[in-house]
Amino acid sequence: MLAAGLALAILSAAAFFLVRERAIAGVQGFPLDDSWIHAQIARNFANGLGFTFNPGEHIAGSTAPLYTILLALFSRITGEFVWTAKVMGLLCQIGSSILILLAMLHWDPRGKVKAVLASSIVALSPPLLWASLSGMEISLYLLFVCAGIYFYARGQPFLMTLAWALGVWVRPDGLFLVALGLLLIRKDRWKSALAASAIIVSFFLFNLAVGGTLFPHTVGAKAHLGFQPVARTLNLLREWGALWGIPYREPDELEHPALLLLGLLAGAFAWRRKHPLLAIYAIGLPIALSLFREHSGSAKRYILYVIPFGAILAANGFEYLSRKLLRARALLGLILAGTVTIAWQGVYVVHKGTLYGWNVQNIDKMQGYLGRLSRGLTEPGDRIATNDIGAIAFMSRRPVVDLMGLVTPSMPLPQALTRYRPELVIIFLDWFHKYVKYDPEHDMVCIFDGDSTHQYVVVAGVQLDHNTISAKDQMFLFKRFPRGAPPPKNRMLRRF
Repeated sequence: MLAAGLALAILSAAAFFLVRERAIAGVQGFPLDDSWIHAQIARNFANGLGFTFNPGEHIAGSTAPLYTILLALFSRITGEFVWTAKVMGLLCQIGSSILILLAMLHWDPRGKVKAVLASSIVALSPPLLWASLSGMEISLYLLFVCAGIYFYARGQPFLMTLAWALGVWVRPDGLFLVALGLLLIRKDRWKSALAASAIIVSFFLFNLAVGGTLFPHTVGAKAHLGFQPVARTLNLLREWGALWGIPYREPDELEHPALLLLGLLAGAFAWRRKHPLLAIYAIGLPIALSLFREHSGSAKRYILYVIPFGAILAANGFEYLSRKLLRARALLGLILAGTVTIAWQGVYVVHKGTLYGWNVQNIDKMQGYLGRLSRGLTEPGDRIATNDIGAIAFMSRRPVVDLMGLVTPSMPLPQALTRYRPELVIIFLDWFHKYVKYDPEHDMVCIFDGDSTHQYVVVAGVQLDHNTISAKDQMFLFKRFPRGAPPPKNRMLRRF
């Protein structure tokens, strides 16, 4: 009955998100361009073109190969990718919340209020609901995380380690959780370590086979090892605090009440000896991540996995504080704290659903629109050079030159233009301003390739009037012409 209630709550919230998506964006899509990267690789894999982004070019271009493979397999049944990814995410979100419910009941069979509170925090967490419909790997990894927590609660460290090791196939930074688990368990440590090693080595071998690197190429392109306690660690900790309702920057979304952080810290103190793993991961993930990244990504998606750990600690922390402060009325205090927390999240779900709709609108009307336009401006086999590869590649069905180095070698723009001779270039001007020239005679903006035999001239662009997710408000499409050719007569800037 409790599990059914969690599923119903998640599906009700998801229905609201989908209604707002349709009303704002006019389509069902994804709120991140990266989601379309998974869809592009999955489509190639499902169509027998290998685990590739550009057909015939082998590179480990998916950060989450297991997720991409599952998306490809299920899409063979459904015949499409958007709804397939959304249903997968929702099922994972439901499964994660139920696993937290079961874990809490195993720790304390009489603590149903705590169990319902912790699992409801996970079920109705606005960023996790957003993630479940995002087309990203977030919810699948969360399912592996929560499965590990469930086995941890049952005193089954071997199965816990297996779950977390499988999660590395979805999020390579899951290595931190595997290492933490092996460090803190005593029972079956070597057996667990051997099994985890086999799973993780197979992950490395897969990446070597498809792309020639131990980790997905996207990890190497985005992660940069370094210890910078002020620039990185402090920033990640501030973003972690914003996740728990402590504002850091003006646009921060306070999706959980600050009361939850108080409960988390109290729970960490109360369980410091009994279950230290929960607190070490909940607080330690942003610190560990700061060794490789400067920030937690769009929608804080790289640190969302602390939420189930924080929910468990907070539920127990509220009970601990209630017993200390209210004694005989401890249950009333727990219910009050839980009601405030869930009510806060419930109200914020309304805002998050609208934001999700605008995220989808932004990606569809910028990268998606330019991708669809590109298909009409090119022939099969023509290349497109771009700094956002997901929706443009998926919608255009053309091979891309990745100017950010995720799926093709990284190099300066003029060198890439000379090497690949793309028919189109689609970029944010600010990111490549040193290569962009203005021709006052013909009133046009252009880019020259490395050997100056051709020029790329703006023929179209997109302006987002309500940008919530894209890195820039404007994106421009340049078309290739011989140097000195007359400027194109028609130039179009679409506003959305």
